[in-house]
Amino acid sequence: MEYRVLGNTGLKVSVVGIGSLGFLAAKATPEEIEKIVNRALDLEINIIDTARAYARGETEKAIGRVTKNRWKECTIISRFPRHDPKEFAQSINESLQNLNVETIDIYQVHSLTRSGDFEKLLNNGVFDELKKAQKAGKIKFIGVSSHAAPEETKRMINSGEIDVITVSYNLIRFQRQVTDGEDVSITEKEILPLAKEKGVGVTIMKPFGGGILAKNSLSGGVSISPVQALKFVISNPYVDTVTPGIGNIAELEEDIEAGDPNVLLSREDIARLQEDAKKWGPDFCRNCGYCLPCSEGIPIPKIRRLLLNYKSGGENQKNRARKAYDNLEVKASACSECKECEERCPYQQAISKKMKEAQEIFE
Repeated sequence: MEYRVLGNTGLKVSVVGIGSLGFLAAKATPEEIEKIVNRALDLEINIIDTARAYARGETEKAIGRVTKNRWKECTIISRFPRHDPKEFAQSINESLQNLNVETIDIYQVHSLTRSGDFEKLLNNGVFDELKKAQKAGKIKFIGVSSHAAPEETKRMINSGEIDVITVSYNLIRFQRQVTDGEDVSITEKEILPLAKEKGVGVTIMKPFGGGILAKNSLSGGVSISPVQALKFVISNPYVDTVTPGIGNIAELEEDIEAGDPNVLLSREDIARLQEDAKKWGPDFCRNCGYCLPCSEGIPIPKIRRLLLNYKSGGENQKNRARKAYDNLEVKASACSECKECEERCPYQQAISKKMKEAQEIFE
């Protein structure tokens, strides 16, 4: 396993970690979570990414049954989504109790997405509470997880207020610009180098693009394996670690191969993978779920995934998508175009248009 130092924190972390949101996606039981975390530590993975919001703290508790006795072997990231100072202070105490540790290595503000969010938290007392917790020894380092636009993300990195940032980065370039005729990733070209320059540690979420790169065959019969998708991310020298969502032991043991420094991707390999990934374009759904809840009860991420499967697959895959759509209790035609989901979407997706498209195809 390869290890890197997380920014200026001095924490030495494995380049592949555990993203515990995968436990929820796989509907893993607490007992299964314990087995996965124990196995990960046995395999020399030493960074665990979780959040108070995952299963209302139950995910933290399952992890805590392991870290109670093995806390010296790992670096723990947790976070809280609410932006009220009192609630935030209480959340740190609850996370400490759930995780069975005296100190949490990194505590983050969960999912800053909109312009002005960061400044608001600097002014409303949330960061004051983080600093109080840090001074009291409850947390070691302060961070944010961000789906925000590039300029807002840069403001966070430049602020001097954070030690670690968690951002999305994968083969599918959703934050793009054309520079000198070249289509480039802003995250790749600007955000990651800036974080390195400022000494801000970088952890990567969404390495599979919400699962797409791990599960779908691409153009020309080429398939991007999970190991290739992860290796692309950690091949970037400005990345400190990637924490893919892991749902079972088999996924863990496959993903860990990417942490082997002897497993390499050539420039030609990377160019081919990036070319294959272009099939998805920038407007795919990452299945983050921030668009929910829908006022009409529409399962937006599920419909988006079925729509993508239908459009990208052969006849058998189209039929499976149709069947799965037919079994939904609430369908895309229930959309009232209120656009509340679009206001919440961190990727500014035109969700109501996608619901119309799903209605046309499936209904």
